[in-house]
Amino acid sequence: AVMSPLLALLLMAGAVSAAYTPDWASLDARPLPKWYDEAKFGIFCHWGVYSVPAFHSEWFWWHWQGDSPNHEFVDFVKQRWRPDWSYADFARDFRADRFDAQQFKGVIESSGARYFVLTSKHHEGFTMWPSENSWNWNAVDVGPKRDLVGELKKAFKGSPVEFGLYFSLLEWFHPLYKMNRTRYVEEVSLPQLHEIVTKYEPSVIWSDGDWGTSDDTWRSKEFLAWLYNESPIKDKVVVNDRWGEGCMGAHGGFMTYSDHYDPGKLLERKWENCMTLDAQSWGHRKDMTSLDVHDTHSLIEQLARTVSCGGNFLLNVGPDQHGRIPPLFEDRLRELGDFIRPNEEALFGTTAHVVQNDTANTWYTRRKGEKGTTVYAWILNTTVDTVHLEKIFATEKTTLRIPALGDATVEWKSIDSGVQINLSSLPWRKLPRSDVIVLAIDNPDTRVKIRFIKSWRGDFVQWLKTLKQKPHP
Repeated sequence: AVMSPLLALLLMAGAVSAAYTPDWASLDARPLPKWYDEAKFGIFCHWGVYSVPAFHSEWFWWHWQGDSPNHEFVDFVKQRWRPDWSYADFARDFRADRFDAQQFKGVIESSGARYFVLTSKHHEGFTMWPSENSWNWNAVDVGPKRDLVGELKKAFKGSPVEFGLYFSLLEWFHPLYKMNRTRYVEEVSLPQLHEIVTKYEPSVIWSDGDWGTSDDTWRSKEFLAWLYNESPIKDKVVVNDRWGEGCMGAHGGFMTYSDHYDPGKLLERKWENCMTLDAQSWGHRKDMTSLDVHDTHSLIEQLARTVSCGGNFLLNVGPDQHGRIPPLFEDRLRELGDFIRPNEEALFGTTAHVVQNDTANTWYTRRKGEKGTTVYAWILNTTVDTVHLEKIFATEKTTLRIPALGDATVEWKSIDSGVQINLSSLPWRKLPRSDVIVLAIDNPDTRVKIRFIKSWRGDFVQWLKTLKQKPHP
């Protein structure tokens, strides 16, 4: 196959630069830009032609006409459209006629999120920008007749929310993808990646659709070497780990491991929990019910669990074909923001504590400052009058306060096995929520891990003594 001029340019760029070479040992060594770790919380957005039929999932086309068509999808189309209806016909109704980029941005900002990731192209191949390599299958040639990526990029300029783009490497039904994958990469996917980088300069490139094909075929390493060395976003951009078969959880910037990933423990590498607000789908669907949508408390719990274990939380919404975020989703986002804003001290810019969780479904974050260390306890079970935190120990300088109430204090006492907090003393009517409380514990014993091990060792020794006292059967 003849090498495309663009691919040659990317390869040359990687070869002449000394910073990062197109191999995983070099690429994985690139430090993750600081802003991403500090951001903690982002909003994902799956929006495309699949928002028109809006039936079951954003994989509508594949379930309808893929290798093994699902009869539910086949019957759904047969009962509603003419016999010769094609998936491309749906694009005409993808008009985004009620889409207002500024209003859309306002909803995202209201959630308290610090970054936003839009699907620039999903597996259907429809590009949300006027791609030179997607003739008549993009948002300017058909449907909205607008550059949706460009409008959102412009809207988020100057916002505290960083703008990012999701990109599917594969396209289910593209002739070149099916018949000549090498040509598809050289003539479609790689040039499109180059387009979104140079034209929109996203802070995040969230790659997907890499399965079944090697990173060599995708030319992922060459692209990332160019991205890190020569691109206009080389110092700021972050990428995920979906760049070819076997890469997920092993190579890239931050790790995703899988969708809805929640390890419940601290991981060595930076990772992200990407999950859906609608428990059943990433894209908009008209068959969604209110029971399918996660309640705000469970979303706060996911945020706390994720950040406590060193991850970022990326929560997905699916706008409708008109370009509006459904009111139920908007309500959840605004409720999250109402909780996050008064408690942002415990979230943005924090790090994982030496222990991650405790009794009363409590999860910890930590911040080091000029005046010492503060540990934040996200207590998610507030149905009890007294909470006994067994993995936090006090010093003579320790104080407890409520960040959401301007550092109001709470009744507590230090005991041999930790810290005991009187939840009934809290002014609940003044708090953002009654089902979760975030407490700041200033200047705790920084040797908490050692103290905890000593406490466990003491219990173990006592247990052994008890065994010795029991008669043998």
